[in-house]
Amino acid sequence: MNKAAKWSGPVGRKPAMAAALLLAVLAAQFFHTVVDRNRWPLCSNNMFNRTLPRRFAQLRVRLRDGDEWTGFRQVYGLMPLEFFRVVDIFATVLLENKDDEVKERFCRTILDRLNTRPWPNYDEVRRSERPRHPRGFTGLEVIMVNIDVGDYSMADDGPLYDHQVLYRCEVG
Repeated sequence: MNKAAKWSGPVGRKPAMAAALLLAVLAAQFFHTVVDRNRWPLCSNNMFNRTLPRRFAQLRVRLRDGDEWTGFRQVYGLMPLEFFRVVDIFATVLLENKDDEVKERFCRTILDRLNTRPWPNYDEVRRSERPRHPRGFTGLEVIMVNIDVGDYSMADDGPLYDHQVLYRCEVG
């Protein structure tokens, strides 16, 4: 039997379905890259190729540690996920979602996790925020700020402009 005859027969169902699934995943990944959208498990791979305007918005949080509010913090230490995914999850739940009950449950779950099961740094996951007060974290405030690349310092995460509170959750 020659090679052409060997490969000219019908393709089995499993290899054809596997090929179709692979093509669908590749097409979805390509789409997410082109539209610059992250939606787990697909990632736009835009981490190092973005052109930012001079001023742009970013999320920050403040935590109520016992009775005192902290300064502005990055959102990265609030979930045990890769830091670049945390921002998208926060944006989806707190900006795109309109259901206040979902927002409240989300924030309460984060506070509970921070108070009861902290996690260390590993790979691209940032260390959890840790409370200093014995009562733990009792509130979470999500804030939209603006950053000006002309005077922003990564070392002290500032200055931050135009603070707008998007959501506040207090548990006690």
